[in-house]
Amino acid sequence: MESEENLTGSILIAHPMLRDPNFRRTILFLPTHDETQGATGLVLNRPLTERISPADGSIEVPLFYGGPVQPAQILLASLQWRESPTMVAFRAFAGKLTDDGIAPQWRSGLRAFAGYAGWEQGQLEAEVAEKAWIVAPPTRALIEMTNTHNAWATFMRQSGPFFELMADEPDEPWRN
Repeated sequence: MESEENLTGSILIAHPMLRDPNFRRTILFLPTHDETQGATGLVLNRPLTERISPADGSIEVPLFYGGPVQPAQILLASLQWRESPTMVAFRAFAGKLTDDGIAPQWRSGLRAFAGYAGWEQGQLEAEVAEKAWIVAPPTRALIEMTNTHNAWATFMRQSGPFFELMADEPDEPWRN
């Protein structure tokens, strides 16, 4: 079953039953979604230990695991919560960057992603129909995410009794 809805700008939260290690307990932002071209996403809650600097080294940004596609490729992007109108402002930067190449208004929310998530035409729609993903509107808490390690469980606990129970499920419950 395919959805006619364009999910660009949406948040995807991995359903507790999604066991794929690339996406287990992840929260993604979808900067692009097109029913004929597919979709791309960036994992927001898997920070890596490094911080990186653009070419001139004038600023440092946190590095996140962005997804399993091209993990050696680094994407620099700014995600910002805006109140009026309520929305997410997204800007990706490519090429050799210097501090001068990033306008001051985009430095807030700047982060780097190693790789990205990608779906071919119809693939994401099928996964959403199979309930592998919970589609949510973006919120300030999800975009600015201050506690990346507990963000998924926090979202689940706020989503009803079933999800609250699943939030604390061990990765391998059969070993309990």
